[in-house]
Amino acid sequence: MDQDTLRSLLREAVRETVTEVLQMVMELDRTAFLQAHGGRRNGYYPRKLETAFGQVDLKVPRDREGRYYPAFLKPYARRLVDVGEVAVALYAAGVSQRKAAEAFRRRLLPEEMAFVYLDGLSLKVFREGEGIVRETVYVALGIAPGGERRVLGFWLLPTESALGWEGVLGELWQRGLRRVLLFVTDGLPGLPEAIRRVYPQAEWQRWVVHGVRWSLSQVRARDRALLAHDLRRVYGAESRGEALRALDEVKAAWGSRYPGVVGLWVQDSGAFLRFYGYPKELWPYLRSTNLMERFIREVRRGTKVRDHKFPKEEAVYKLLYLESERQEGRWAERRLKGFAEVKEVLEKMLLERYAPRTQTLTQNS
Repeated sequence: MDQDTLRSLLREAVRETVTEVLQMVMELDRTAFLQAHGGRRNGYYPRKLETAFGQVDLKVPRDREGRYYPAFLKPYARRLVDVGEVAVALYAAGVSQRKAAEAFRRRLLPEEMAFVYLDGLSLKVFREGEGIVRETVYVALGIAPGGERRVLGFWLLPTESALGWEGVLGELWQRGLRRVLLFVTDGLPGLPEAIRRVYPQAEWQRWVVHGVRWSLSQVRARDRALLAHDLRRVYGAESRGEALRALDEVKAAWGSRYPGVVGLWVQDSGAFLRFYGYPKELWPYLRSTNLMERFIREVRRGTKVRDHKFPKEEAVYKLLYLESERQEGRWAERRLKGFAEVKEVLEKMLLERYAPRTQTLTQNS
């Protein structure tokens, strides 16, 4: 590779980093402004800015009242201001951000959610005396009966375990979430039991997508397309009875060849097919992992700025808070399709399930 090509690649890499850092500073700055002055977010507008490394394309945050403007940008200017001004803005926003992140993690929650999604992601964190270690971020997202989405919380723990999730669930309870129809999770051993101990009246749905992915990873390449088709007939059926009949056919066709795969679906058929007990309009939200995967994907994008490593726990929480605020701002503009039509059905299900008796927390947390 010649020097000109190398110089060009380095310049482009630096320009991308400058863009990401400036975007992050503006997000922090707007959040700090709204914390101090009140108001609501109102999306973004595009702006080009000339820098020492070339032109960058930014998305400038705005508020509904039109009062906010990034502290380190001058209106109509197209050149980057002094780096010192950016540093001051970043520091000021960062101080407010730490306080806001802590308040966000402690905020009170609605008393009821139709569905709660739980999942974890692995991040690298620096620990004194240990160096860079991998730890797990626990994430809980919720959907209200009317289709409103919310980040219920995030926690950083050494590893993912049912015991860790039980502590998380206990905190959700203590922060006010008392009634949940359905928890949607992966098949982590012990997690269904942890859910029942804290929310004994809630049901558990195992992610169908995870089950399919795992199943296809366990079979020969030549069998994957046909097995995927047969499994789709199970979770894509029009009723639970039809799904169980399709599962019997899967067992007859594949049971002797892949007993472990078929055994998973037969043993956990109740959890895989739980969504049939809910309005048909909502089945896609209960079978897939789209909501959680999009959130985690955006978090991982933020880790690229830090080379996937965090200097301390506080940095993880600041990133998660920033992404949670950004996502909730987008979610507030549009509720999920299908929920408006079945809101009364979900509310009636919550009333019938929780009205007969008062749920009590069965653990000390």
